[in-house]
Amino acid sequence: MALLDIWDYVRSAGDRRLKQQGYVSSGMGLLERYRRAFAFWDPHLEKNRQNLLAIGDQIRASKPEGTLLILGAGRLLDVPWEKLFPIFERVVLLDADSCIVPYVERIVGASRAPEMKAPLFDIGDLTASVVDVAAWAEQTLRAASSAKGAAKELKEGFDRAGTPQPPWARTYADVRLVISTNLISQLGYFPRLYIQTEFKKRFGVPFAENKDAAEALECYFDRVRARHIHDLSAHRNSWAYASSDIEAVVYQLEPKTAATLLTSPLPPNAGVEWDSQGEVKFAWPAKIVDRSDPIHGQNLKSLWARDAVLQPPQRWVWHIVPQGSEKKYVDTGRVHVVEAWTRKPG
Repeated sequence: MALLDIWDYVRSAGDRRLKQQGYVSSGMGLLERYRRAFAFWDPHLEKNRQNLLAIGDQIRASKPEGTLLILGAGRLLDVPWEKLFPIFERVVLLDADSCIVPYVERIVGASRAPEMKAPLFDIGDLTASVVDVAAWAEQTLRAASSAKGAAKELKEGFDRAGTPQPPWARTYADVRLVISTNLISQLGYFPRLYIQTEFKKRFGVPFAENKDAAEALECYFDRVRARHIHDLSAHRNSWAYASSDIEAVVYQLEPKTAATLLTSPLPPNAGVEWDSQGEVKFAWPAKIVDRSDPIHGQNLKSLWARDAVLQPPQRWVWHIVPQGSEKKYVDTGRVHVVEAWTRKPG
C-alpha cells in the first residue's frame, strides 16, 4: 500500500460509522486490488469508459451545462473524467469513503486537460438508510441476551426499515448526467458484512443460520436497490448510466495454467467473455466451482420506471480476481458478470 494511501486513511474524517463499518478500508483495498491486477480489470473499466464517453458526446452536441453526479465515485477508475468533467458546469462526486477526496484532488490537480472542473465532494451514505440500519443492528445485538432473541428483533427491524429519498436525488435541479457504476450490488455489501461480523462476535454463531432474519435483511436490500434505480429514473431530463455485477463466478484453473496466469500475455478481454449462449467463457481450461447472485435475484430492468427510455442492456465479464493474485484466491479466481443500462432523457 502506498504511503500516500496510508496517510489519507490516517487523516480521514467524517461520520465515524463509515470507517467502523468498513467503507474506508474497503476503498483502499479496492484500489490495491486494481493495482495488482490492472491488466485484468482494464477491459471492464474500458467498457464503462466508452459507454460514458458516448453519452458525453451527445450531451456536448446539445448544450453543455448543468450538473454531473457520480454516485460511488471511488477513485474514478472507470470514469473518463478528463473528458467528461469539462462538459459540465458542476461536478459532484458522492461516496462513503472520505479517502477519495485527497486522492481525486491530486489527480485532478495534476491534469493538463483544458477547462478542467474541480469537483465538489459529498461524503456519506448514498442510500440515507443502510448505515443507520447497520448501526441500529449493532445496538440491538449488544442489548440482546440470546441469539434467538436478537434474530427475532433484527427480523422485525429489517421488515420495518424504510428507504428514504437520499439528498442527492433532490439537491440539484439541473442534473444532465447521473452515473452509478459498480455500485448497485455494493449497496448492501458492507452493512451485511458488518451485521454478520457483529452477530458472530456477540453470540459465536453465524448470522446466516437465522434464516428468517437473514432473508429479511436481503429483502431490505432489495428495497434499497429499487430505491436507487427509482432515484436515477427520477431525473427525467438527464441521462442516467448504471452498471452492476449481476453474478459472481468462482473458477479454478489447471495448476500449470494457473502458475503462469500472472506472467503470461493476457488473451483478449482478460481471458473471459460473455458468449452467445449467455454463459461465462474462459480462454483456458477452467472449472466453475461456485456461483452467487449479488443482487438477490432482482431483475434490474424491472426496477426502472415503466416509461424510462432505455437503450438495450450490455453484458460483459469482469476478471476481478485472477487465480493466484491474493491469499484468499491462491487456488481459485473470480469473475463477475456485469450488466449496464443507459437511460436517455425524457
